[in-house]
Amino acid sequence: MAAFMADFRFALRNVVRQPGSSIVVALTLALGLGLNATTLGMVDALFLRPFQFRDYDRLVVLSETVRGSSERESVAPANFLDWRTDARRFERLAAWQWWQSTLTAGNLPERVQGFHVSPGFFELLGIQPASGRFFTTDEDQPGNHRRIVLGNGLWRRRFGGNPGVVGTDIHVNGEPYMVVGIAPPRFAFPVGAEMWAPLAFTPDAARERETRTLTIVGTLRPGDSLTAAQAEMESIGRHLEQQYPQTNRGRGIAVETLSTAFREGGTGPVVAIIQAAGVLVLLVACANIAGLLLARGLDRKTELALRTALGASRMRIIRQLVTETIVLALVASVAAIALAGTALDLLRLSIPPDMARFIEGWDNIRLNRRLFFAVPALALVVSLVVGLIPAIAATRASLTDSLNRGAAAGAVKRQRGRQVLLVAQIACALALLITASLTVAGGIQLVNQPGGFDAERLLRLEISLPAERYREPAARREFARAFLQRLEPLPMVERMALASVLPAGGWSPAASVQMEDHPEPDPARRPRVGYRSVTPEFFETMRIPIERGRSFSSNDGETAQPVAVISASMAERYWPGEDAIGKRVRLDAVSDAWLSVVGVAGDVRMYNWWDGDDERAVYVPFRQAPPGGTLHAVLRARGEPLALTGAVREALRAVDPLVPMDQVRTMQQAIGDSTAGLTLMASLIGLCGVIAFALSIVGIYSVMVYAIAQRTREFGVRMALGATPRDVLRLTLKQAGLVTTAGLLIGMLVAYVLGTMMTSALYGIIPLEPMSFLWATSGLAIVSLGAAYVPARRVLRIDPVRILRAQ
Repeated sequence: MAAFMADFRFALRNVVRQPGSSIVVALTLALGLGLNATTLGMVDALFLRPFQFRDYDRLVVLSETVRGSSERESVAPANFLDWRTDARRFERLAAWQWWQSTLTAGNLPERVQGFHVSPGFFELLGIQPASGRFFTTDEDQPGNHRRIVLGNGLWRRRFGGNPGVVGTDIHVNGEPYMVVGIAPPRFAFPVGAEMWAPLAFTPDAARERETRTLTIVGTLRPGDSLTAAQAEMESIGRHLEQQYPQTNRGRGIAVETLSTAFREGGTGPVVAIIQAAGVLVLLVACANIAGLLLARGLDRKTELALRTALGASRMRIIRQLVTETIVLALVASVAAIALAGTALDLLRLSIPPDMARFIEGWDNIRLNRRLFFAVPALALVVSLVVGLIPAIAATRASLTDSLNRGAAAGAVKRQRGRQVLLVAQIACALALLITASLTVAGGIQLVNQPGGFDAERLLRLEISLPAERYREPAARREFARAFLQRLEPLPMVERMALASVLPAGGWSPAASVQMEDHPEPDPARRPRVGYRSVTPEFFETMRIPIERGRSFSSNDGETAQPVAVISASMAERYWPGEDAIGKRVRLDAVSDAWLSVVGVAGDVRMYNWWDGDDERAVYVPFRQAPPGGTLHAVLRARGEPLALTGAVREALRAVDPLVPMDQVRTMQQAIGDSTAGLTLMASLIGLCGVIAFALSIVGIYSVMVYAIAQRTREFGVRMALGATPRDVLRLTLKQAGLVTTAGLLIGMLVAYVLGTMMTSALYGIIPLEPMSFLWATSGLAIVSLGAAYVPARRVLRIDPVRILRAQ
């Protein structure tokens, strides 16, 4: 320990004595460590621990499945009740169901993200109320279920954080509910939840096995494994299939961990790509630091030879040099922690709050205790790996020994080591540049590609219809008629329409479809297509072309023949080479009636970015299938769309003052918001590419300076034997070109692997564009050779006579 402390003090003095190179090494390492700490924070928050619950490792989600398919489906109430009775591998099972809720406290109605949850839901997650209590076991009975727990944010926003609200009644969907408790801060599970009420099954609902609306979460008993729970649930599923063949035939049960079940399809690969980009930047930084330490060791050859002559062992000197690198790494880790904390805070705030609250774990993206200890540990490992190689190289032999025993062979070996560093730097930098280029190009193409409609001057908004007052289809039809009638006289409105869903909404409801003239498949394996209920003005308002047939009209009412308009992709998929007009389809989301196809509309891509089959869609008339819950209104303005907001709000109040209106924005804003995740990923990878590019330039330059300084005697001998300075310069650039070529080839291979991963993870949104490979490779090649040319010009100033006299 005494020797180590002496080395540590000497290392501090040496770092201070060489401030220039010390600052460059520390900043380079701080950039690499800070960027990796940022990506590790994302992985930890979004992938490893998106939820902060008690017994997190024992929490699982149970879903229904269709045998032979990997898709997970919600659970029917009767099946859940049987699972809860028969399952023995779980301490507790709880269910929740999305609840379309409108809070009418005060004069301004507000749509609130609500959920019906079974008693024991909060206890299963280990959550304690901030005030009041949670639900009791007798509050899941109809008639005794009008109780509510408020989210902490909603409680503060709408009730000013008044604790006296507990025990009072508030009105939700026009009905009184007693507030029994307040949730703790930052608890919003299921994701985005602001309000919870008891899940009460009526006798009919308790027998329901066809309508699947529940999500089930459970806690494994201590000692029970996921495999054992899966085996038990498969046995229960087979028993229910035999007992209820009409509803449970061909259906199974899946048991997954909580983080796996709620992970978006592309989250894992996307996070892995971002983490890989951070690792590549760290590799570039390590190669850069190794080059700088090699150059620094060259300046200390005389010192190290003298220390050896005075009796210091080679291992003692190596330990001293590595200690200096460790000191620099510790300094860099402090800067890296500060950099990562700032970057994580900026990252958390980079997505709009109304979107971020629906991303599992997004609010957990922040500097935590695990990162605080991981960064110095990673810095220590990097310093040992990076510092050891230059230290060994610097202590191989004294300058005199090298000359006497054949310095040429030693120089060749050192040159090979430098070439490996250069190849690694160029390869990593190119891989990041190409990946960043592909991501940015894919994002631009995605946002700017024709979406199948005209987004200019479109205003969109969401209207939440309280289920209690708009349960009947006739009530929803009347609301739509009255609302559109109120909007029609507005001079700023060119056209308007209502729909069950709009493009760039982040989701695309689907329904299983059956074609009359196609063989009937197994009902559990019917194809699924996008399902949209729209008013007759929808296609004209959105400017979606009708390629064949007609669109809907006012004559397509509830008593008229059921009709449908299908997308061009669906017509081509199921009736290739035929005319789809007059064909008949049936949707499970509408009714058992056959719908006659009366038109074929152009494809619309922007409902769900991640779904390759999203263009196949069936449109039905609003009056024949009025959607419940949330309606989406779209208006084409004659001027600035947002200028219509006040008039639209007044029209809605005139129709029903208790119906809330939110998510008011232009269609272009919605498109930007829906691509925010891809934009963020492109920005992060682009930042990695820029940092790697800058570090590689500095690294190439520093290594070339070192290489030319090492070969000064060789160049002098060559020129003394007749070579011209330009011959030597050409030789130097040729060797730099070979190293650059090797690095570019390896970098293109790594970039292709990363690009393939991104294409697979993002369902083809980011294509492998050859131009991205071409410009990135050409640009880095030019810059690399330029960085090599500047120090290589020193060859032109070499005086061979002076060098030979010095020897």
